[in-house]
Amino acid sequence: MNVKLVYLDSSSIVKRYIEEEGSQVVDAVYEKAEAGKLRFAFSIWNAGEVLGVLDRYLSRQLLTEDAFKTALSDFLSESVKMARLGSLQILPITTKSLTDSWLLVMKHHLYVADALQISTSKEAGCNLILSADDELVHVAEKESVDAVNIESAPERALQFL
Repeated sequence: MNVKLVYLDSSSIVKRYIEEEGSQVVDAVYEKAEAGKLRFAFSIWNAGEVLGVLDRYLSRQLLTEDAFKTALSDFLSESVKMARLGSLQILPITTKSLTDSWLLVMKHHLYVADALQISTSKEAGCNLILSADDELVHVAEKESVDAVNIESAPERALQFL
């Protein structure tokens, strides 16, 4: 399958700036996007979640102050760079994606942020969601959206790219 637009959820984005299981998949997305071989997207909501995760890592002392500042700076500067290149779409939260997410919450009993990521990716016409959240991947697939867990199936994710 030739992927044109990949949606990165918050758990995936964090792996670009904090080395974790699945980071190699996200690195491949960024490398291919920078080379113009694919584009990727995330919601403005994801940006806030990424900031929250990095802050939590700092407060739990899983990151030093310097590592936190570096991760934060890298996330912001790389997002601006990739957006300027046309490789990254930072998607708004629209009324449609928000109301569609509420329907997903009621239908699948999942966390509203996960539902919002699925509805936003669908509205934007993304071909694939990459996540480290099994429930998000499972519900996306139930909603006929290709999704891959980058921790448990990194090889499958790389095949899509």
